[in-house]
Amino acid sequence: MLSSFASQYYQISLVLILAAFSIPISRKIAVADIPILILMGLIFGPFLGIIHHSFAIYFMTEFGSVGIGILGIVIILYYESHNINFRVIRRHFWNIVSLDTLGLVVTALVGGAIFSLMFRAPFSIGFMFGAIISPTDPATLIPLFKRIRIKEDVSGTLVGESIFNDPLSIILFTIAVAMVAPTSSYVSFFTSISSRVGIPLASVIYLLIQITVPSIIGIVVGFSVLYLNRLLNFENLLVALLLGTVLLEFTVLEASGITPFPAIIATGAIVGNFSDKSIFWNRESNFQENLSFLAQAVIFILLGSVVTRADLRAYIPYGIAISLAVMLVVRPISVYVSTLPTRAKWMPRRIDRKVVTFMSLVGPRGVVSVVLSTLPYAIGLVDANPLLLKWGPLISVMTAFVVLISIVVQTVYVPVISHRLFGMAEAKPGDKSEE
Repeated sequence: MLSSFASQYYQISLVLILAAFSIPISRKIAVADIPILILMGLIFGPFLGIIHHSFAIYFMTEFGSVGIGILGIVIILYYESHNINFRVIRRHFWNIVSLDTLGLVVTALVGGAIFSLMFRAPFSIGFMFGAIISPTDPATLIPLFKRIRIKEDVSGTLVGESIFNDPLSIILFTIAVAMVAPTSSYVSFFTSISSRVGIPLASVIYLLIQITVPSIIGIVVGFSVLYLNRLLNFENLLVALLLGTVLLEFTVLEASGITPFPAIIATGAIVGNFSDKSIFWNRESNFQENLSFLAQAVIFILLGSVVTRADLRAYIPYGIAISLAVMLVVRPISVYVSTLPTRAKWMPRRIDRKVVTFMSLVGPRGVVSVVLSTLPYAIGLVDANPLLLKWGPLISVMTAFVVLISIVVQTVYVPVISHRLFGMAEAKPGDKSEE
């Protein structure tokens, strides 16, 4: 019989090996690698029992005290923010702001209402589910847009939305937890504010604090690293400096009760846009890209492994139904409502109806939703909260279905609707998106 140590490391090695094999398999059958990763997790998890359900939960939520899921988000957001195009962000600033505020709240409310109606759950639980599935996934959108010819304004707006809505969705999830478990240590900072001014005003204050403070810190850290490197030239160990700095940002802010993700995004954006693009910066970017792909691969394999055969048998019809509702009802409503202000006649850059239609049909869910979905049950265990213990597993399973189905379906139909709406075929290798 294997020791606990050997069992864990056998499973870790298997997850890494499976991650590598997903690339040639996806290339061979011309399908995006994320569905392959989740399928591998399902095969080696619930179907074959090689990756144990308990190990998948531990590795995702408890490894290194915070779980590989949260650490993966740190790495993924830092790298993806390298690709932020400030020119596109400035041009479509209000579209992105509206999608990431009004759109996020509408998604949580409408998605929560559907979840509550479908499962007869309290609306506070439904709202928590809605907050979890509210962010779109840059790790899926960026490679997807590389495959099709699409205007940079459209792709840049959607990628900008997906990068910035990750930390905002985490803040929204925190507010949802405060509604269900106000005494939880997870929401102690928010509760300390709401006890003085009430939940509505506390939500606004909390949002401003959680965005402004870490963003300023991230900008200062980013420019400080650039200056320090020009002064001392860290050469090949620039990678160590940046990775250590980002992890330090995460640790200090997390320990202070402030969400670290706006800081990480700000640092990544400054480094990606203002570095001198020397060979050492290129190596740093390539290293972070590979690390980001690995983190994403591990998380999606674990997502498949977390699901049990009993969950699959019991919830497949519900999973398909709620996934279609998120893609074809929740997302279009949130996009149309959130773009109303930017479609007004007095706006200098009115958004085109075809663009709105395209955006309403493009919104795959991904890594952040997966990681957040594991937290309700984990918080329920720590705080002995009966609502979270009861509904946490269902939230996790339904989120898994939404992520898997939205990625698979949208990877297939996005090139089709892009061609129908804009007359743009799939890009060939070496092609660039239209300006």
